[in-house]
Amino acid sequence: MWSVVIGYSLSVLVFLAVYYRWSRRKTNAALANMNGPPKYPLIGHLYLLKYTSQEKIFETFVELGSTYSSPMGIELGPITLVVVYQPEHLQAVLSSPHCISRPFWYDFFRVSRGIFSSPAHIWRGQRKVLNHSFGPGILNSFVSIFNEKSEILTKLMTSHVGRGERDFGHEIARAALDTIYSTAFGLNFGMQEAPEGSKYLEAQEEFIGLVLKRIFSVINYSERIYRLTKDYKREQELLSYARTLTNRIMQARNAEQILSGAIGLPSVATENTDGKKPQIFLDKLFELAVENKQQLSKEDIPEHLDTIIFAGNDTTATTMSNLLLMLAMHPDVQERVYQEIMEACPDLEQHVSMEDTAKLTYTEMVCKETMRLFPVGPLIGRIAEVDIKISDEHVIPAGSEVGCGIYMVHRDRKIWGPRAEEFNPDHFLPENISKIHPYAYLPFSGGIRNCIGVRYAWISMKIMIVHILRRYRLKTSLTMDKITLQYCILLKIGNGCRISLEERNI
Repeated sequence: MWSVVIGYSLSVLVFLAVYYRWSRRKTNAALANMNGPPKYPLIGHLYLLKYTSQEKIFETFVELGSTYSSPMGIELGPITLVVVYQPEHLQAVLSSPHCISRPFWYDFFRVSRGIFSSPAHIWRGQRKVLNHSFGPGILNSFVSIFNEKSEILTKLMTSHVGRGERDFGHEIARAALDTIYSTAFGLNFGMQEAPEGSKYLEAQEEFIGLVLKRIFSVINYSERIYRLTKDYKREQELLSYARTLTNRIMQARNAEQILSGAIGLPSVATENTDGKKPQIFLDKLFELAVENKQQLSKEDIPEHLDTIIFAGNDTTATTMSNLLLMLAMHPDVQERVYQEIMEACPDLEQHVSMEDTAKLTYTEMVCKETMRLFPVGPLIGRIAEVDIKISDEHVIPAGSEVGCGIYMVHRDRKIWGPRAEEFNPDHFLPENISKIHPYAYLPFSGGIRNCIGVRYAWISMKIMIVHILRRYRLKTSLTMDKITLQYCILLKIGNGCRISLEERNI
């Protein structure tokens, strides 16, 4: 009897294995034509997820990119991941209308209908409407806020002058958070000085850590299994706290009354605001929720608020921290940036105008070089909804997850030269950058689903740099060869961006 059962069971398993292999024959053929590390039966490349150290995770990622050429085929059990890091391959993926949706792991952020991770059919309508919240006219109306929040930051930094090196990442993150509340939501909650600013950032950091942990724990890809873990319970506690702040935003802006029709929508302003109150991000969300409930329900709005807070806060703060470290590490570059600033807007009390930011061409080169070496999004994901041809030799099979290796293309010596890992703003001189493929530099992603806040980020960062360098000289004992990197969803410098401040004598 038992021999019959065992024999039947083995027959079923063999049949399922054969069927599984047959059903993946096209995918397997495509992957067989790609580069990649050795794989094992059944588990494929799951052994690559054995590391828990953030430094080791990133080292493995970089090592694979330097060992195997693009595209690299990875099989995580039944999941197919194709990693691309050649400009032409990146262009084929990011510019394809059939490669817009995000992979499953973006759902771990719990904002599946927000603009960060919403599926393509939802994202298209949202993006079209929300683009207006980041247009030139709207951004120009934010300049005074960028200046005000940067002034608060520089004053808070004063207490650390002459007191040795420290990482100012927390202060910069609170300034970015404070700025987002004022610009995107039209609210002044004083997040740089209020205790809840720090509490929110700590909760955000812990939540991102849980997301990263889940990404590298395949068993927890199952929502049913993950809900049984302590990590899920803690995640829900952190989300609950974040939503109390989101609810505070909604209450302060009369969201319930607007969405129920009890009061009208905020007045609509065009790109050229003509002295009207600009229609900021939250106002646009209200408009979309009222006029097109299929694209956005009122229950979706908190996810959008969480998305814009994270995307605008942590990314900007990380880039600014990296930038200050690079300036401290390269005194000659810092001096040149300072001189450019003093020519454009030398008065300590002078607000930086949009016209002033346009004059800071070398400063922009320094920002770009910092983001080349330390892109906050080192690996971004897409889903191939159809077969995507990326070259004459390679096709990404439909249904595959696609990883775009931004970090790897940013440090490719074939593109940036034999000293690609050195800090050199001259990479972005017009005569040099004109020779570079447009998809060889993607600090804000690229193609159809690029970052919606690119211009917002540029202007806010330039204004913050002006306020800091007009007042302080930056120094550090850290050198480029000592820098370690961590993958924390965003790419961060593991040593911390430790700098010291000296008051400038003007």
